[in-house]
Amino acid sequence: MTISLKLDDNDRERIERQLASGRFSDASAVVRAGLELLDEFDGARDRWLDVEIPARFADAKQNPDRLISGDEVFARLEARHRSRVSDR
Repeated sequence: MTISLKLDDNDRERIERQLASGRFSDASAVVRAGLELLDEFDGARDRWLDVEIPARFADAKQNPDRLISGDEVFARLEARHRSRVSDR
């Protein structure tokens, strides 16, 4: 099957960089690798939605004492951010 693609200059340059790196033999191989990554991403997202989220929700229902408030989450994130910024 042959498919025609219209690429902007940026996408064309990205493919050319991959070819120049020697990792790929042709543009089709670059596109194929990108599609494989999309498949992996989709699989990981589906596992997260179908397995991880329900498991964590069930754990939260069984162990509500482990939960923290949204305010606490943001306070921890802000403290972490301040710490990282001050380390620069």
